[in-house]
Amino acid sequence: MEDYLPTNDLLWKKLFTSKDSQHILRAFVKDLLGIEFKTLTPKETYHIDSYKKSFEQMDLTHTAVDILATAEDGSHITLEMQIQPQQFFHERTVFYLAQAFQSPFANSESENFVKSDNYSALRPAYGINVIDFHLFDRKKPALQLFQLWNQKTEKPLLNRKSKELLQLCFLSLKNQTIEQNSAVHHWQQFFKTGEVAADAPEYIKDAKEKVVFYNLKEEEKNMIMQINKAKADEDARLSYARMKGLDEGLEKGQFKERIAIARNSLKAGLSIEQISLITGLNSDAIKSLKAEQE
Repeated sequence: MEDYLPTNDLLWKKLFTSKDSQHILRAFVKDLLGIEFKTLTPKETYHIDSYKKSFEQMDLTHTAVDILATAEDGSHITLEMQIQPQQFFHERTVFYLAQAFQSPFANSESENFVKSDNYSALRPAYGINVIDFHLFDRKKPALQLFQLWNQKTEKPLLNRKSKELLQLCFLSLKNQTIEQNSAVHHWQQFFKTGEVAADAPEYIKDAKEKVVFYNLKEEEKNMIMQINKAKADEDARLSYARMKGLDEGLEKGQFKERIAIARNSLKAGLSIEQISLITGLNSDAIKSLKAEQE
């Protein structure tokens, strides 16, 4: 059976937003941002029924931010898992960060809210993006942190409580430049392989136990298979669109027909190379379909 990695959408949300996962979420944020929060509360707590409803309306190419959490001081943290390269991904990450920053605007229930000054409700916002492609120079560090920074004084822009207003973080699963045996390295290996080294922090071992396929309920297993099937279809669509040099690809009916032909050809025992010639799909897309069938 194919391994299901923590990068799977359902497992990603289950990992960080389950009721008993707050210590994992806090540790993950601390390891990547270097900031320790006392509490981190996800806006939406994971439950399979609510996930099913959201999946029915899910757009695999244009989704809302994966996870939004709030700290004890009102700070907002966004967590994104992005497997496929996406056009304007830089802009997308800044958009999510800006949304998180402005969301408490004029919220009179915010701590230390100043009456008649709506901006006083704004709190720092932090964006964490785990990506499985080369967004930056592949020789650069796997962990990249961006801040509002004064070039001359080399000091960050702080609010009146001496906290940075905005930070944007990226962890690449492709880049190899990373401190070996660091907590971030263990996170990277966990996301890439689903495995955890013996000397990894205990909270990462807890994370693995939470997303092991055999520990999941039957409903969750079935939903993961549906997600992988939808992803295989989307990969096939995108690969064909790229091959033809199109931005959006062809009509859905044509994609479905080619995917159906590829699936039938796999059942008939044709090779990946033969199916690629017949359908025009690239080998990676066909491999995804084959894995889904298995």
